[in-house]
Amino acid sequence: MPTSAPRHEPVADPRALLTELGERVLEREGIPMFLALQVPSHATDQPRGPARADAEGEELAGLLRHYRGALVPDAPDDAEPALIEVLQVMGAAHFTPQATAAQKDEARR
Repeated sequence: MPTSAPRHEPVADPRALLTELGERVLEREGIPMFLALQVPSHATDQPRGPARADAEGEELAGLLRHYRGALVPDAPDDAEPALIEVLQVMGAAHFTPQATAAQKDEARR
């Protein structure tokens, strides 16, 4: 049984996934979403969570940076439409029931 956080592998073509998401009728299916929290720099002296949670958080932050670079590399950091695109891909690729089942299967191997 694995003791580390599950590995989230980035999708090969996030732009194609975003296009596919745009063609779906999400108001009928629901919209998978990923929530990213940013800790203010002055709060870094706060107690940290369990090592596993920290490791998974770092991994997800890396994925967020990866998709941002792949989808909207020239957008300003506070560009809301760019963030929405990145979060749509994160949600669909990593937080739908199908993606979660695939990650669990991979972790069992």
